Amino acid sequence: MPKPYYFYTTLLIALLIFVACLMMNGPMRPGLPVADDLVTRMAYINANLTLWQWGWLSWMVAALSLLTFAVMLSTELPHGAARQYGVLLVALGMAPDLMAETLFAFVMPQISIANIALLQFIDNLAMHLTGFLGNGLYNLGGMVLTLALLKQQPALKLWLSPGILAWILGLGLSVAIALQQLTLAEYFTAASMVLSTAWFVLIAWKLWGASNVRRT
Repeated sequence: MPKPYYFYTTLLIALLIFVACLMMNGPMRPGLPVADDLVTRMAYINANLTLWQWGWLSWMVAALSLLTFAVMLSTELPHGAARQYGVLLVALGMAPDLMAETLFAFVMPQISIANIALLQFIDNLAMHLTGFLGNGLYNLGGMVLTLALLKQQPALKLWLSPGILAWILGLGLSVAIALQQLTLAEYFTAASMVLSTAWFVLIAWKLWGASNVRRT
């Protein structure tokens, strides 16, 4: 993709992530692990199955969008370990994340509430796959790319600092999930998603905005 289009692609990415966040904080929330007990959650999920599945599909698209942004950001770096490993970590994060979202969206609704032990196991597994492992890899990869860009272009410190903070908050989410502090995880999720999405647009405008883009 030519770099003049990177900024507009980032705007689309931010919109897709915004929609996914609206779904999670709106119609999806009663079915999430941070809400009521599992029996109540499953009753809500099965009563709103189409909306629930579309919500998780929006997060699958958001995951792909995050990888797209990481690849675009990596083009600002020379070929080397930081560029390769940063993108690789983000790409690896997609595997557990998509697996978890598939479990939440399509597997759990097919299991009878009578099999509560299995439901609890899948629920806990999916939460750790997406919230701990997938999210952790995403944020580690983003941190590697951002720090590498800061090292290469120190003049961008003011523009890159919000991104570094966003990745730190995202890693805080992984820690909260590992410790089973779900209320704390909600706060980290909200803070990291709002800051990172805004930063995507901010740094994209600085790097690839109409007045800054290097024509190819």
